[in-house]
Amino acid sequence: MPITILFFWLSASAASTAEFAFCGGRDTLAAPGSADEATPADPRPGRNRMSNASAERAMTNFQRFAYAVGNFGVGLLPSIIASWAMYYYAPGEEDRSCLIAYVPMSLIGVMLAVGRVAEALLNPFIGDWSDKTVSRWGRRIPYIIIGTPIMVLAMILIWFPPVRGESLVNAAWVCFWMTVLSCAFAAVVAPYLSLLPELTPYNGERLLLSSLMALFEVLGVLVAAAGAGLLIGAYKCGVFGFGAQEFNGFMLAGIIFGLASLVAFWITGFAIREKPYTPAKQVTFAFAAGAKEVMKNDAFRPYLALVTFFRIGIDMVVVVIPYMATIVMGGTENDAAIAQIIVLVGAVALFPLVNKLSLTHGKKRVTLWGVFGFVAILPLMFLIDKIPGLSPMAFGYIIFALATFPVAVFNVLPRPLLADIIDNDETITGMRREAMYNGMEGLFTRSASGFAWVLSSALFAAFGYSSSQPLGILLVGPVGGALLFVGAWLFRKYPFRT
Repeated sequence: MPITILFFWLSASAASTAEFAFCGGRDTLAAPGSADEATPADPRPGRNRMSNASAERAMTNFQRFAYAVGNFGVGLLPSIIASWAMYYYAPGEEDRSCLIAYVPMSLIGVMLAVGRVAEALLNPFIGDWSDKTVSRWGRRIPYIIIGTPIMVLAMILIWFPPVRGESLVNAAWVCFWMTVLSCAFAAVVAPYLSLLPELTPYNGERLLLSSLMALFEVLGVLVAAAGAGLLIGAYKCGVFGFGAQEFNGFMLAGIIFGLASLVAFWITGFAIREKPYTPAKQVTFAFAAGAKEVMKNDAFRPYLALVTFFRIGIDMVVVVIPYMATIVMGGTENDAAIAQIIVLVGAVALFPLVNKLSLTHGKKRVTLWGVFGFVAILPLMFLIDKIPGLSPMAFGYIIFALATFPVAVFNVLPRPLLADIIDNDETITGMRREAMYNGMEGLFTRSASGFAWVLSSALFAAFGYSSSQPLGILLVGPVGGALLFVGAWLFRKYPFRT
């Protein structure tokens, strides 16, 4: 718990620094009644939308912090699962001094993907239910408060398989708890993300808030990479006097970081108050009609194509990092953590640049710069052990360092892009349907995430994932780059440039 408090304190300090930088160096804390006091948003549909003035604001500094900190959990839980679950249940042969295989490699990708598919199918329904929920807490907050403990419990139990050694019982165990985790994650995160468009109508403040959210999300991913990676590396053979299969670093990380996610989401749930009810919040579409109308949106379809192909490609890379570090680069789990730290710290440093470039050149253009950066960089992973005079470890670190700008772009810009799409939908329909849009996005992106596990495990099983046969690991980069190119090609039809 002291580690959690320390990270929140550092995050608050960083958020204050980020706001100072994004707002041109002016201290944005204002006294009540002063000229700099937060200006309330005009509640009428379409008013104050898309303004680029960074001085316009609808939220206090504390409200910004309280909302953005929830994204710590959004980054933390999926990153631990994506980075370490497959590695835990089906480690490489070189890593079995302490670790044992609980599920065959040919099966683990499918078992993990089942939960993602269930989450994907549930997402649109969560969006529809949330949009139509009427309660004294609002449309979104009840889902965050009630769903988070269920999500955290499942997160912890995933790391406690009941049978030592490969077993179908373990396969059923990880499949069941992954499904519970994924469905609870959908019930929490879709309503959480749906709060953003209604909390502020100002483009500048949305970019700032999205940057703060990205900062907390990166902190979550950083904790998953560094904290979990270091715990796993230090205690994979056992902790507190227990043996490797009784209580190990994976289990300890699941407990610590599951509880950290609970704190983050509950700060948002108990500190944020939704805007008062307006006629725009009365969604009259039936579920099927609402989903159909969302998919008719000419701006949403290219956005959806981009984030779907991005999710497949990047999740494949995240899955492969522990195998890449320990098998191809010749390192340990600690090196997997260090590689991710390099990317994330570099990305955070570039958040102000991404924010400035977006205001100057438009979000669409900067997003394309980011995705083509990935398209150029990811295929280099195939060459990681083939450069004369350069060790695989050194070249691996170079590749991760090059990825900092694309990672920064995709941490900052997707939320403001979707907020613009939702604003446009309101001008057409007169209704605020944030959760339905997030739900439909989740249908595709969570399915894509599950497919990434299946595709990665299939590559490993078909082409090898050992030091003598590493081709399955090396192919992940080129395949991911090709998928991102397809997403970029489809995104070119996105109509909004600002």
